[in-house]
Amino acid sequence: MTTSTEVYECDGCGACCRSKLVDIYEVDTLRNPRIAEQMNPLREPGFDGEIGYLNCVSNGGCVFLRDDNRCGIYTTRPSACVVYEAGSDDCQQCRLYAGIPLLEPSAVSLS
Repeated sequence: MTTSTEVYECDGCGACCRSKLVDIYEVDTLRNPRIAEQMNPLREPGFDGEIGYLNCVSNGGCVFLRDDNRCGIYTTRPSACVVYEAGSDDCQQCRLYAGIPLLEPSAVSLS
């Protein structure tokens, strides 16, 4: 049986980078020590092993977000950012909150 899945491509609106608390894990700080300098540490590891978070809600967004809405640490960004999916329900909610039109599918994948 063949099913189709809509495929989304990030358009760089930056809405997620201005409206999330990003969980930070030890591996994130080892990959990029600048993350440890900017995160809010937790007193005890969180439920999934988080050791801190980046507050991307206040002060205009993530401290690593550049003026062009691109990530300044893209290749070493936090794990939570790596797995964040363009077009997901959370992505679309961030866009709505920011007053940005919903992201449209860029393609349809058949599987």
